[in-house]
Amino acid sequence: MAGQSMRDHSLSGRVFDQYQNLMQIARCVREAARQSSIREPRVLELSRRHTTLRDYLPEAKMERYATHEAGSPTLMTPVALPFPDKSYDVCIVSDNYEHLPVNQRPGLLGEMLRVTDGLVLVGCPMRDELVTRFDRIVFDFIWGKYGEQFLPLRQHEAFGLESLEEVLASLTAQGARGAVALPSNYVYRWIHQILIYFDLQHMNPHADLFHAINRIYNERLTEYDYREPCYHYLIAVATDPRLNLDLLVEKLSGPCETPSAVAEVEGALVEAFRAADSRASDELRKSAEIIAQLSRNGEWAAREIARLNALLTKGQRRREWVARKLKRLVMMCRRLSVCG
Repeated sequence: MAGQSMRDHSLSGRVFDQYQNLMQIARCVREAARQSSIREPRVLELSRRHTTLRDYLPEAKMERYATHEAGSPTLMTPVALPFPDKSYDVCIVSDNYEHLPVNQRPGLLGEMLRVTDGLVLVGCPMRDELVTRFDRIVFDFIWGKYGEQFLPLRQHEAFGLESLEEVLASLTAQGARGAVALPSNYVYRWIHQILIYFDLQHMNPHADLFHAINRIYNERLTEYDYREPCYHYLIAVATDPRLNLDLLVEKLSGPCETPSAVAEVEGALVEAFRAADSRASDELRKSAEIIAQLSRNGEWAAREIARLNALLTKGQRRREWVARKLKRLVMMCRRLSVCG
């Protein structure tokens, strides 16, 4: 996917799969807006969490409608979006469809088609042997390293992925008239990159040091990753008959990959990884030293608190002894006063 947007350094340091998918969405929205002569497309994003899609589409009038709270679905059944018919130029659901119960998905698609006068975009991984196998590998890796049952992958299994054919059939049943499926996340590179992410960046306090690796990948390999076999598809449906989906596919098609280009990028990635890994190791050592010093300070503070507590206890016992003495003196004075 050549083009000036692919050289946006403010975005290209971000995690590779999110960058690929959001960049693909942005290019679809821009092409649809170009065909319709719309300068500021009205975009409705249905998402389970806040995304950075606004960063990729600064010219759009964006509105977000939350479908989840704390990772759990909140849509009612039947699904009903609180928007009038044809109130948006584009309606998007990405990294979300697969995190909804199966019985809500057709209704969601129907509502998306209803509120859109332009382009509906549905992005999600699809069920096939490779995706299922690789999801399991990533889930087990995260569990083994962090002891964390990664919620998004757990929901893939709990709610179930649909095949591309099933999603297309569901769209047709809801009234869609033609759809195209755009591949993303070339799966044989996706599996390596996602494991590298969870190994190096996930929960790393110095994850920003690896942005250089992301930037090299996103700027020099992402354009070759919009192909099959893929982990993720973006399905585009035109609700405006004037939109030409064939032209959209043509505009978003990536170039053919050459072995020499991959070899060159591989060398750059290795060098960037070594530099980032070295700096991250230095930062982690510094953090370990700070933690050790804080631990020593904490031990000293604990001893000092114990000493002061002992003094307070001793002082309290002394005060109690003095109070008893005063009480006896008061009683003796009263007796003497009575005797006098």
